[in-house]
Amino acid sequence: LSHVKVQITASRKDIYLVLVYGITEHPMMLATNKKIESKEDVIRVARTYFSRWKIEEYFRCKKQMFQFENFRVRKLCAINALNFYITLCMAFLALISMEEETNALKVSIIKTADPIKEKVFFCYYRLAKGISGILSYAKEGVRLWFRTKRPAYRQLCFKLVA
Repeated sequence: LSHVKVQITASRKDIYLVLVYGITEHPMMLATNKKIESKEDVIRVARTYFSRWKIEEYFRCKKQMFQFENFRVRKLCAINALNFYITLCMAFLALISMEEETNALKVSIIKTADPIKEKVFFCYYRLAKGISGILSYAKEGVRLWFRTKRPAYRQLCFKLVA
């Protein structure tokens, strides 16, 4: 980690540019308006950014993987219901992501996701893509998994009551 004091031409306020080395081949640049006076301040800025990263990944995955901004409902109640169900799916992905790397379910989901780059790991995206790949084999849906009890006669019957 290192930092440098910079100034944007459009603004007269000083900002600090924090450089993080070793994560990618090029240094990651983080801009902050928090005053940096010590190494602990630099570490605090980097930690704050990385703790925020999971939250940003959550919202981006919600929008991209579940097409949350591309819905066709107009009523607030329907939008809230859609948001609730997508949030449940995201919670399920979060639970799976917290499992150990040796968990059989997690391993098979990640293997099914077939990532392009092995080193880049956005857990929500990869797990959602893996689950989608697994469920894509189910052409009949879930109706064949459960036996439903149906009445013997399904025709409409009228009874005359006298």
